[in-house]
Amino acid sequence: MPAPSKRPAESGGIRAPKQERSQRSFDLVLDTTLELLAEKGYAGFALTEVSRRSGVSVGSIYTRVDGKDDLLRAAQIRFQERMLAEHQALTDADRWVGSGLGDMLPCLIEELARLLERQGPALGAFQQRGAVDPEVAKVGKASYFDLRDRFVGLLLSRSDEVRHPDPERAVGSCFTTVYAALARGLALDVPTEAAEGTDMSTLVADLGAMTLAFLRTQG
Repeated sequence: MPAPSKRPAESGGIRAPKQERSQRSFDLVLDTTLELLAEKGYAGFALTEVSRRSGVSVGSIYTRVDGKDDLLRAAQIRFQERMLAEHQALTDADRWVGSGLGDMLPCLIEELARLLERQGPALGAFQQRGAVDPEVAKVGKASYFDLRDRFVGLLLSRSDEVRHPDPERAVGSCFTTVYAALARGLALDVPTEAAEGTDMSTLVADLGAMTLAFLRTQG
């Protein structure tokens, strides 16, 4: 569920447009950047290609950013706004009214897998770039923690069904394990050519069964 477009705050080499027409042009550049990152990753991302696809001149792009990495960071801000909206929709308490832990947790993991698969190509590009770019990593971590807190909070609303003696710890461990397994299965942390070819449907089903068993087992 995309969030309403917001203007990137002026920071470092990013200069926010002041006029509506300029904003529309920059939005097109940002969307094109995200499409290119999803298709080719950071290695295949170039300002000249963004310009060609978007129809916005390289000169105009440079009035908004100082270079390739600044455009990447501006596009990441736009992308993370969309991800935060997806997190909220996924963990909306009203969506899960009437579902006990046994029904909710496997479905929640399945929906999370779909979200990561849908956004995975661009998300993976940011994760891989974040390994060497602290600014990209910082924004990515904030998004991860937002998802973790929402996921944990939703499961703790069913804490009366958790038999583990430390429900908060147990639920937190479930999220860490699930996210790491899904990210690896979808190869978000490695280039596409290094993917292992995981059977995602089997992985998702097993993660649901394992985490549910863990939470229901009195340690």
